[in-house]
Amino acid sequence: MKSIFISIAYLMVSFQCMTQSSYIDKKGKAHLWGLTDIQSLKEGEYKEWFDKNYEEFETKLSTKDKDQFEDVEVKVFIGTWCGDTKYLLPRFIKAWDNMGLNQNQLEIVALHNEDELYKLGPDGETAGLNIHRVPTFIFERDGSEIGRIVERTVFDLATDMKSIVADGRYKQRYHAVTLMDAYLKEADLDSLGTYTALKEGYNKVYREVSTYGELNTYGYVLLSHKRIDEAEFIFKLNRYLFSYHPNARDSYGEVLMKNEKWEESKKEYLESIRLNPENDNAMKQLVILNEKLKAQKESNDEKAND
Repeated sequence: MKSIFISIAYLMVSFQCMTQSSYIDKKGKAHLWGLTDIQSLKEGEYKEWFDKNYEEFETKLSTKDKDQFEDVEVKVFIGTWCGDTKYLLPRFIKAWDNMGLNQNQLEIVALHNEDELYKLGPDGETAGLNIHRVPTFIFERDGSEIGRIVERTVFDLATDMKSIVADGRYKQRYHAVTLMDAYLKEADLDSLGTYTALKEGYNKVYREVSTYGELNTYGYVLLSHKRIDEAEFIFKLNRYLFSYHPNARDSYGEVLMKNEKWEESKKEYLESIRLNPENDNAMKQLVILNEKLKAQKESNDEKAND
């Protein structure tokens, strides 16, 4: 019997470790990672910003609005490293609490912020959900999405939340990413390298996208999901939309380098440096690229002489 209790306890601890954990970033700061709860955000290094923004916020929502949300569940994707999360998440929880709603209607997942785990959870929580900014609040009714708030509100928190649950006509921020995510789901992936695909993508988003960062961040999220060819397409599209932005050129050069298109990558990095001579990253990548190209030439020369 004792062994059974030990096994159960072990499984409970293992489950908790699997769904909720933390990590230390490159700056030495601890962050939550995975399925979490509100209580965890009221403790340790998160307590100061959570309590401050919760207590200072005066919400327009109250118990009279409760009926509109009682059949709604919300998936909340956050980054405890993210300024927008620190600002908006406590305010959202304050609004939820003020309506007298059950916190069990909320599922909160903390995401990573570094390298190949960029904006991913430990157990594939973001798969298929197009999470490219945090915080993202996905409102669902009967298991189907009815709207989402992405990073920041469009109007104010109360107006955004009520608009989503009322009529479904709410249009979240970064609509260009929404359009491109839908396009990639339907596109023939073998055709993404064609001019036709590039033109189609351009026509879909050029009226919607306002800064290079909108699609650029989306491209890096695709990379973290190992969708490299799709990421290359997005970075290429962004390069055409913002051809004079050094970072758009730099990012396109990076994905070309990952796909071993070294000559093309070198051209993009050189253009990035021309647009921003202080781009140290591009300089470092060019050193690596020149070594790769040199080794490739030597290998080709050896084969030609055999």
